[in-house]
Amino acid sequence: MRRSIVLVVATMLLAGCTLARGLTSTTCPSSRRLLPQAAADYIDFVQVDGITYQARTAGPTGRELHDSDLGAQVAVVRCKLADHIIEEPGGQLDGDAAYLDPGTALHAVRGYRPSFRLAARRESKPVLFEAAENPRAGTWGDLLDLGGKVRRITVHDDSLHQLAVLGDRRQVTQLVGLLLRSPLGPTGPCPDRANVVLTFSLEDGTATSLAYDPPSRRLDCHSPLPRAFGATIDAALP
Repeated sequence: MRRSIVLVVATMLLAGCTLARGLTSTTCPSSRRLLPQAAADYIDFVQVDGITYQARTAGPTGRELHDSDLGAQVAVVRCKLADHIIEEPGGQLDGDAAYLDPGTALHAVRGYRPSFRLAARRESKPVLFEAAENPRAGTWGDLLDLGGKVRRITVHDDSLHQLAVLGDRRQVTQLVGLLLRSPLGPTGPCPDRANVVLTFSLEDGTATSLAYDPPSRRLDCHSPLPRAFGATIDAALP
């Protein structure tokens, strides 16, 4: 079971950005039924507006976030559920997360939709969170904000050793277009074999990495991607 942190979110639409207002409560509601459990282990996540975001590292090719990457505050942490399990129906709620302290501000990331990326400061350093589950996302383009932002795609093995680099801009644009137009589909059991990692290196120096299974053409255990996408990746592999 995952851990949670409750965020207060107010929505204002301005050029696709979600802005927060009235973020006054920074404590976990007493009505939450959270059972202490030292053995509880969670993915490092936050949930806002029904979207589950997971903490991401810079990966093998990207840079870390800087303070200058942080945009408007969009939410605030209220409940830290580390070392607890949720003892109530419904599981995670908006504002639930794993390891951020109550009162931690969540910010938009400049240049990206807040529905794709958020950031928080932990030990004074910005930490990137990317959308992993969005119940309103019908296509990969609804989940990932990558259109016009990818400069190359690198393929690594599961030990992050580089296998291939796709750097031709036209080819990269075609691949990203195929991905973003593809149905996301539900997640299913992942194949029981070693995957590769596709790292999308972005124009601002950051990167997004997702596990990919070449035989099934499934990215992050979702529905198969188009055959043309899989054929291009296969041709690049040694």
